[in-house]
Amino acid sequence: LTKSLQSVEKDMKKEESSAAKLSKKRDKTVEKVEGIRQKLSNVAFSSDDFNALENEKIDLENNVSTLQEKVDTLSAQLEGRLSFNYSDPVRGFDRSKVKGLVARLVDVKLPKHSTALEVVAGGKLYQVVVDEAATGKALLNNGKLQRRVTIIPLDKVMPKKVSSAACDKASSMAKDLNTTAQPAIELVGFDEEVRSAIEYVFGSTLVVDGMKAANSICDTTKTRTVTLDGDVYEPSGLISGGSNNNLGSTLTRITQLTAASKELKEKKARLKTVVKKLESMSAQSRQYEKFSAELELAQSELS
Repeated sequence: LTKSLQSVEKDMKKEESSAAKLSKKRDKTVEKVEGIRQKLSNVAFSSDDFNALENEKIDLENNVSTLQEKVDTLSAQLEGRLSFNYSDPVRGFDRSKVKGLVARLVDVKLPKHSTALEVVAGGKLYQVVVDEAATGKALLNNGKLQRRVTIIPLDKVMPKKVSSAACDKASSMAKDLNTTAQPAIELVGFDEEVRSAIEYVFGSTLVVDGMKAANSICDTTKTRTVTLDGDVYEPSGLISGGSNNNLGSTLTRITQLTAASKELKEKKARLKTVVKKLESMSAQSRQYEKFSAELELAQSELS
């Protein structure tokens, strides 16, 4: 019996010792967990923000790729019609003197007006705007132009405008006919420095929604009118129209190209900013992941 009691006491002491060791080990592990948590809280990093930026980066990369493809396609479609290449006529020539083709200098405000505006402009859409007549002469003489061009010098061109009286009368008649009539020049956007050239191209015509209204307004105001479908009514009595296949396609594509190019530029700028932010967060990210892994391991020791 005495031996049995001694054996029991010995086993109890062993269990007490083992329990004490386990408690001490657990306390150390708890302390370790708290220490890692403190380190983790001191890292200036948000996994939610980092993941959100990663997702935004992926979306931006996809958008940039799609937009770049659209810009390249539209540019290729317009290249033949809107190419204007020249050599510097004199050494040190200031290329800002050449403003470019009329088609590239306007933005169509509403796509539905593209056909009418392209008819309004006609061949003038592909004429080249320059700052002054001297620049135009220099280009024609020494610019090694690859095709014949008509040049519009801003210092010589005579702007054309529909009179205020004609505009008011057209607007009143259109309202009575439950339609619209607007000066063509009000339907395009452009830089003020080329206003005289744009007025020369678009300034003398009214864009009217509907053939009947266009005919009546032309007869009454003695002003050239063009319908949204591209039918033309001249004060002289001449009428032109018919198939409008491909009419408006140039201005429509230019408008699409301008919008896509602008959006592409914005997306690229944002992507650059996001990538820069991710790079600056990468060090904190690695540190955060290291402490997170250590915390997970330490917590598993407690369970």
